Parts: sequence; C-alpha cells; structure tokens
Amino acid sequence: MKRTPILLLALLVMLTIPTARSTTPTTEILGEESRAVDVVVLLDTSGSMEDLLDAARARLWDVIGELARMKPTPELRVGLITFGTEAAGEEAGWIAEHSDLTDDLDAVYRDLMALTTEGGEEYVGRALNTALENMSWSLDWNALRIIFVAGNESADQGVDDFDFRVEAGAARERDIIINAVYAGNREQAIVEQWPQVANLGAGSFSAIDPGLSSIQIPTPHDDRLLELNGSLNTTYVPYGPKGMDGLANQVAQDSNASRLGVQSCSSRIVAKGSALYTNASWDLVDASLQEGFTWVSIDLGDLPEELQSMSYDELAGYVESKRSDREAIQGEIQELSSRREAFIKKVRASELAASDFGEAMKQAIREQAMEKGFKCDGC
Repeated sequence: MKRTPILLLALLVMLTIPTARSTTPTTEILGEESRAVDVVVLLDTSGSMEDLLDAARARLWDVIGELARMKPTPELRVGLITFGTEAAGEEAGWIAEHSDLTDDLDAVYRDLMALTTEGGEEYVGRALNTALENMSWSLDWNALRIIFVAGNESADQGVDDFDFRVEAGAARERDIIINAVYAGNREQAIVEQWPQVANLGAGSFSAIDPGLSSIQIPTPHDDRLLELNGSLNTTYVPYGPKGMDGLANQVAQDSNASRLGVQSCSSRIVAKGSALYTNASWDLVDASLQEGFTWVSIDLGDLPEELQSMSYDELAGYVESKRSDREAIQGEIQELSSRREAFIKKVRASELAASDFGEAMKQAIREQAMEKGFKCDGC
C-alpha cells in the first residue's frame, strides 16, 4: 500500500511527457477526405504574349483534370492575375487582379477568355508581391498553395521596387510554391533569370513553346463525352440571385472551350465530371450538400418557374433525383476519361514534344502535390 503514491506519481509523469509523432501530412494518418489546394496563375499579357494566353486557355481544364486524380480530393480554388497589362495603369504597376481565389472555375475561365494582349512593363517581382499580399490564401496548415508565373521578359524588370528574390523568400516562409514558366527557349530564360525565380520559390522551371498548346488531339471518346455533357447540364438546378446567370455562364464556357478545339472541349467535360467542379453558389444540387444547408432557407420564388409550386419535401426529392442522375453521368465521364488520357499520352509520346504549357503545369502540380502527401490515381 505504501507504493501506491509512488505508482500514481509515476503515472502522472508519464502522462505529461509529450510523445514524438510524425509531422508528415499523410492521408493515412489524417484520414482526410479532402484538402485545400490554392492555385494562382500570373500571366504576362504584354503585346507578344497572345500565344501564351491561347496556351493557358487551351490547357486550363487539362490541369484541373490532373488535380482531379489526386487523393484526398482537392478543395480547389483558382486565382488569376495579369502583368504587363497596359489598361491597369502605371500606378498599379501594369498589374490587374481578375479573380481572387475561388472555387467558381467557370468565372475564372470567363475572365481568362476575356483577356487581351497590350503593351506594358512586365514586373515579375511586383506581380508575385500582389499574389502573395492580395489573394485570400488558405490558412490550413496542410493546404497546397501554388503560384504559376509565366512570361518572356527579364524577371528583373522593376527590381528596384519589387525584387522577385525577396518575394520568393516571403513565399517560402508562407509555404507557397512558385513555379516559373518561360515562353521561349531555355538559354534565353537563363539570361532573363527565370530558373532562379523557381529555384528561390522552391518550385519548378519550364521553358515552353506556347504554340504547342494550340495543338488539339482528338480521341475516339470525344463524341460520347459531348453527349454526356449535354445530359450533365440538365442536372443543374439554378436558385437564388446568381442562379440563371450561373447557368448561362456554364453554357457560355462550354462554348468557349469548344471554340478552342476538341481537346479543350473534352478536357472541360472531364473536369465537369469530377468532384473539383462545384457550383454551390447557384446550383441547388451542389448547394444542398453544403454544411449548414436547410431547405427552408431557399426562396421558392428564386427557382425556375416549374419548381416554384413545389413543397420543400417535393423539392428535396426532385434535387435528389438530379443528384442521382449527375452521379451516374459523372461516373461514365470518368470511365471515358481514363481511356481518353491513355490515348492522348500515346499520341503525345510518339508525335509531340513535351514542352507545352499544360504539360509543364501538370507535371509541376503532380510532383508538388505528391510531395505534400497527396496520392495520384493512375499516375
């Protein structure tokens, strides 16, 4: 009995000793179903950059499709900034913020499609500073935060005011990766300091031929994907003040992707068939899955006319049927996506160089996501 106080004391001491644990954010340890992923794209829109803009437009959905293969599922937000943008004015450093980080991918794509090239100074350092300071980056400790900066002039323009070396250091302190994409040959990129931007930003450097991204690779699966997209669009239920505009913008961006070519069109459809494509701000099917959603919060007067006379129970049943239809369509889209991706890889390996904008972004995102603890389905 005299030993009891000693045993109790020993037990208390053991309980107060911190146990060592791994700080690696693996999905097995965390049991995560999703994780925040923020991607901000900085594009040079000076007069010589039309090919780069076309490359970004043509390949954005390919990049989103690559992220859709990651586990845990990315909670993706994308932001868009341009530099060398004459309309932005000298006071703003010829830098325009088109979209803060958002999960409304159609809104970002609309902004991307509306960009034009002009004259202007290309201040890489200032553009990076704008991205770091003005974008609403996720504060989650295990979020993946990535910048892609793309251009073709010296990264040291405007260095006296904003030095990319300082900005890269600030990014590293906040666990934000900077990838540098130079639209031109590698030798000139070295002269213009672009590899150093990536090196100091803990990211990857690529020298690309923007013209390659205009090449569209058709596959035997594109016609069926187009049919599925038509069916998928019928599963969206607009609601609230953004409803009809959101639905109209979805159709408009389908059309924009189609105008770029068959690969861009099919890549968008594949992205729409993934968990990364969400429209909770205007689609009732997505909104009903949000935490805290209640049916009584929906103003029936803001629904399509044919739904306004429904009771909330009837509306819930209708939305559930649309969700069921959507999941079935998305399942077939993802099945076709795997076969389509294999076909494109085969063509690319035999006929095309690897130095296009989309491939550079996909490779960087894949490697950086896996370093952060993601796993890639079929990579």
